Amino acid sequence: MTIRELLGRSELFCELPVVVLNEIGAICREIKVSRGEVIFRIGDVSKDVFILAEGSVELGYGSISVDESKPGTIREPGEFFGWGALAGDGNYRLINAMAVQDTRLIAVDGVALMNLLQNQPTAGFRFVRKLLAIILNRIVTMAAT
Repeated sequence: MTIRELLGRSELFCELPVVVLNEIGAICREIKVSRGEVIFRIGDVSKDVFILAEGSVELGYGSISVDESKPGTIREPGEFFGWGALAGDGNYRLINAMAVQDTRLIAVDGVALMNLLQNQPTAGFRFVRKLLAIILNRIVTMAAT
């Protein structure tokens, strides 16, 4: 699956027009991480938003492991994490992320993405509305465990 196809299927980007998805695709890069590799830790600078292409990633506030059964695990291609990067420069990670298996991610520079969407008000509004719904759902899910 290409980056552009993955963006179109992503929970975060699926409502955006093709022309905007193409622009976003131009600021994406692919990253491969091995099982057990830490993607980021609490306190790291929050620069990129990540979209899962293949594999799975565990998110957690304390110690994390390669246990896929935990509720904070990102499993489905198109799911995203690392949304703190969307708040601008100088933000830090508030959660840990580790690859539960060999994983392929799409990284999107958060500041570049928000700058791009600032110039696309309708798409930007759709994006922010979807982002808020996803964050709320994730908080409720993680709080229930």
